[in-house]
Amino acid sequence: MMENSISRLIDLDGGINFRDVGGYTNNQGRTVKWRKIMRCGHLASLSENDLDTLEQIGITRVHDFRRSEEQQQSPSCAVRAEFIDDYQILIGDISRFWEFLFEGELTAESSHQLVVNSYGSCIEAVIPAFSRFMRHIVDNADNASVFHCSAGKDRTGMAAALILSALDVPRETIIQDYMLTLEHYDSDKLIAIVEGHLRKANVESWDRDWLMPYCSVHQDNIVAFLDAIEANYGDVKNYLISALGLSQADLDKMHYCYLEG
Repeated sequence: MMENSISRLIDLDGGINFRDVGGYTNNQGRTVKWRKIMRCGHLASLSENDLDTLEQIGITRVHDFRRSEEQQQSPSCAVRAEFIDDYQILIGDISRFWEFLFEGELTAESSHQLVVNSYGSCIEAVIPAFSRFMRHIVDNADNASVFHCSAGKDRTGMAAALILSALDVPRETIIQDYMLTLEHYDSDKLIAIVEGHLRKANVESWDRDWLMPYCSVHQDNIVAFLDAIEANYGDVKNYLISALGLSQADLDKMHYCYLEG
């Protein structure tokens, strides 16, 4: 499934969950090329050495899925590439996490279900953003791209699932890639940030278990996203074509440019 000769995690001083989606084997036995498509969290903490590393990799386009307020809170460093940052993606009801939390309506289970339901209910709402994104991935296939949100787990995880599906990588491998966030992202840091907001809002008590579904990842999340696509479109390929507007020629180009062999 994976190649071990090249590191999946790209070790940067200020990188967040920064990793390559290359090295996976698809259903025809072909391997996704390394250092062509990368995923991560926000780029606000990169060092000069990091910027040099990304330039050496050859990244020419950076896709920022965050909303304007997120971008203002953590402005991206000056990666030497074209920035596309007007996607403004919001996943279902995840934003209502704070509303439910402040109103005292969250439990560990309801928090988990809120995130799962958000993944499963957003497949129509994300079409405008992901159709543009996938078009850029096709058009920039001769070069390297990186895409990200804040933590590199939710919006980024969905985008990675779509790209790997377009390259005919098995569903189980896509789920495993999504779950690598557990190894490469420190959810305790995000929990600490959330707890700081709660203190400022004079929330008197909470359980860290309520926060974990929002601050980490669970297999149920990406399964809900993929299941919703399959339930409504038959399979992910049909979603890519009929909803996101890719053609068979686009998919063929992705296979030619992003797969070895």
